[in-house]
Amino acid sequence: MKIYNKLNTSLILNKTSSYAVEKSSSNTFKLMLNAGKKIAEQICSNYKKRKTLIICGVGGNGGDGFVTANELLNKNWEIDLVIIGNKSNIKGDSLKALNKLKIIPRKFEDINLNEIELFVDALFGLGLSRNINKKTSQILSIIDKHKAPIVAIDIPSGVDSNSGEILGYAAYCELVITFTTLKYGHILLPGYEKYKKIKIENIGITKSTLEKIFPKININNKNYWLKDIKWPKMSDHKYSRGYSLIVGGPKNMTGAARLAAKAAQRSGSGIVCVASEKDAEQIYYISLLSQIVKSYKDLKEFKDIIEDKRINSILIGPGLSENNNSILKVKSILKTNKSVILDAGAISCFKGKLHILKKIILDKEVVITPHEGELKAIMPQLNGNCIDKALKASSELKCIVVLKGATTVIASPNNKALVNFAGAKWLASAGTGDVLAGIICGLLSNKMEKFQASAFGVWLHSEIGKYLGPALTAEDIPKNINIVYKKLLKTYI
Repeated sequence: MKIYNKLNTSLILNKTSSYAVEKSSSNTFKLMLNAGKKIAEQICSNYKKRKTLIICGVGGNGGDGFVTANELLNKNWEIDLVIIGNKSNIKGDSLKALNKLKIIPRKFEDINLNEIELFVDALFGLGLSRNINKKTSQILSIIDKHKAPIVAIDIPSGVDSNSGEILGYAAYCELVITFTTLKYGHILLPGYEKYKKIKIENIGITKSTLEKIFPKININNKNYWLKDIKWPKMSDHKYSRGYSLIVGGPKNMTGAARLAAKAAQRSGSGIVCVASEKDAEQIYYISLLSQIVKSYKDLKEFKDIIEDKRINSILIGPGLSENNNSILKVKSILKTNKSVILDAGAISCFKGKLHILKKIILDKEVVITPHEGELKAIMPQLNGNCIDKALKASSELKCIVVLKGATTVIASPNNKALVNFAGAKWLASAGTGDVLAGIICGLLSNKMEKFQASAFGVWLHSEIGKYLGPALTAEDIPKNINIVYKKLLKTYI
């Protein structure tokens, strides 16, 4: 999927914020006229003149469709237009646009679809919040199966702009033309699978207006962390480059920590140590080469390891058992005042014990990296889409939350988030989450800020997945971190 953005902003808006932006204008009809003009320009730049059917609803999206029809007629396009719904429901700016329409709307059943070479979907925009009716679903199904491409205004009709859910039916669109910013429904599954490319047009909303919008949700990109990467200096030695500690799992679950340890070293740690339970130490000794292994037989010896003043960051969770002993380890680690990443078992061991986690995590240097299931296990009360959940969890726990998934969200307690979407589907494989946690641990050992380290780690992980492609395994990712780093270094220099 390709994104083309004319406003040079990475902001993503939910439904409420989108309406607030539109209403900030003193002339909303002018915005509609601007939208129709931009849509027509995009259609003309992407397609040769052809017989086009514009399918309009009775709301604001339909109004954009009426203006688009006039603009294309002015450019000598052959246009038919149909209105789906009760025309008496057309109000406000849309009614103004309808009254200026230069052609007479026809009935859908009277259109010879064999002549149509392009469809413009102007049925529903951002306001859709209920399942579309049977008749409209049938129309969308018909054009979906037609050989002619579909251009959607704002968002493919049938996609909830707040959640990305399909409300009945949504046709696959070759092009989506939206305005000012991306919306949640463009980037959340299954919505973002309903179009090939999207163009973001400026219709008169200023950047100063967008700066007033909260929460601040942006696309995760280099602008947010590139300058914060701690590139090595000639004077560095292994300890000055950062010391990461990975807490290993028991002898039947050592793979996760080994993956994380290798990822931490590849991502930037000068030295990586694995803290191993006594009965698992031989497995770690044999399988790890440039990483240190320190074993312990009880909690006292564990505390001696984690309290080493040279350690900058600690990761606990990969391969960890979900029991009270794990909770004691987490408590001990959080008393060290080092940068801490809680992953997997270090999160889910607090199932039903959220009050304990809240108490010990308060005012600590913590990043948690759950997937949806792990977050639900400790915070079942959270609802909404993944962006909402990540923001709520971050606010409640007062820590950085990296909510992993097809769309990964990096949220901070100050109501800001970065979203990594349309990532590598090849990363849906065992162990890749452990690698991500290790990457972030390595970056934190370099004393990179938690939010920036988490965002960069997610981006790096995703880019490696895209580079490796099909058949990747978690073991492949650490080996290829240097490939993406080299490309990034060229950008930085």
